[in-house]
Amino acid sequence: MSEKHSDPDMKGWLYKWTNYLKGYQKRWFVLTNGLLSYYRSQAEMLHTCRGTISLHGAVIHTEDSCNFVISNGGTQTFHLKASSEVERQKWVTALELTKAKAIRQLESEDEDEEDVSDSGVDDVSNTQKVLTAKLEDLRTCHDLIIKHGAALQKSLGELEAIDNTHDLTAKTKTVNERATLFRISSNAMINDTATVKMRRRMSLKMLLRS
Repeated sequence: MSEKHSDPDMKGWLYKWTNYLKGYQKRWFVLTNGLLSYYRSQAEMLHTCRGTISLHGAVIHTEDSCNFVISNGGTQTFHLKASSEVERQKWVTALELTKAKAIRQLESEDEDEEDVSDSGVDDVSNTQKVLTAKLEDLRTCHDLIIKHGAALQKSLGELEAIDNTHDLTAKTKTVNERATLFRISSNAMINDTATVKMRRRMSLKMLLRS
């Protein structure tokens, strides 16, 4: 079977912890097909991958405003740092969605192996699988929106209590970043909702024709 190539879910620069001597080093990361890979540069993608971690079964958690960790069953751990909290959350959101897709894809492959004797899988059944997958994406986005909404509400409350001008400027920046994170998650949910609606219409048309 030939290796399947697709456009990356996300790509960009992150800082990866290497060791206590060198600390964090800037690396080019590519997220695709349930895998997060990194390189020393974009040009290096053509010939050398420095490391890859599978998101299936991985745990993703944040440490502070810019740092986050990806751990895969204790065998691999990536300590990463983004340039800002907004950039970090873009990555975390993309990683969570890709992780959910990787898990569903593996489960789908297991189902296909069990049903290999039944080659007459119809379009309606396939559409239902897509709808189920998209609903899982919506649940993930929903959880992220609740999380970012609570953080935004907290920051707004803190903003109202500030008297010092210097503190006001810093807190305003935090509120803007929280609002951006909320918008990122909301847009992802809106896009998935639109896909679900389209798939539902397609499924209804197929049922009416059958």
